[in-house]
Amino acid sequence: MAKTLEKANSLERALQLVGKKYNLLILDSLMQNRGKRRFNQLLSDVPTLNPRILSMRLKDLEKGGLLNKSLVLGTPVKTEYHLTDKAEKLENIIQNLKEWVQ
Repeated sequence: MAKTLEKANSLERALQLVGKKYNLLILDSLMQNRGKRRFNQLLSDVPTLNPRILSMRLKDLEKGGLLNKSLVLGTPVKTEYHLTDKAEKLENIIQNLKEWVQ
């Protein structure tokens, strides 16, 4: 019973990280672009996403260890989002989900 509870907790944690609306779409956009995108690029990749929700989702994904944020110096200063190694391990899972739906 303890193993079953442990597996359920693991799945629950995974769903907390990627189960929110748009999280998989954001991660997929980054994966399709080899892990680097700026905020407005992500907005254009997911047209149904509004800036407020994107900002919240990016913070959630960063907090969950799936994204890193970095500043690109220049005028103006730009923010880029990068996939972490942890997020890159989801690439096959996301691809399998896309194929499963088709």
